[in-house]
Amino acid sequence: MITQTKFYQKYDGLAFWFVSGLIVGFVYSLAFGLVWGLVWGLVFGLVFGLLFGLLFGLAFWLVCGFVIILIHFKEALSFLYGFYPILFLVIGILILTELLFILMPREKLKKETNLFWHTCKRKLECFIEVVLGFFVIAQIYILIREGRKYITQEVYNEILKWIGYIGMGIIVLGLICLIFYIWIKLNERKYKR
Repeated sequence: MITQTKFYQKYDGLAFWFVSGLIVGFVYSLAFGLVWGLVWGLVFGLVFGLLFGLLFGLAFWLVCGFVIILIHFKEALSFLYGFYPILFLVIGILILTELLFILMPREKLKKETNLFWHTCKRKLECFIEVVLGFFVIAQIYILIREGRKYITQEVYNEILKWIGYIGMGIIVLGLICLIFYIWIKLNERKYKR
């Protein structure tokens, strides 16, 4: 047997310490790996999952709603029929685009920037923001119009309850941030002399 060799007889207990080292190392690495794997997995999973879900969900469903409203414009927005209401809508979108362009903060431009293309880019950004805002309002209008048949008094009360929970959460987070801000500002006075 291998344990009867001179090497093992010279170092008595080598097998015990080797096996115990393996077991302790395995248990420690398993526990450490599980704890840190769970911690970092939860943190990164929640943060990146929430961000990706929100961004992808908002972008995908806004685009889907935009396409559906464009395809079924007459059925989606039944109050917009005829030439004049659609003309007023287009004029309103253009006016809101110009107002948003005027109210956007100025930015410092490099000397080599082409002003014409920069202005075109900024106007297109404003136009897309106004049109997306219009389509979000249109989607809310369609949701309210189509959802009325499904919203009973119980569902309405549940919606109001959750809106209250969300509102209270926002208020509490705002108060915590305000208290933290005031605390930092008061401690900042220590360094002003």
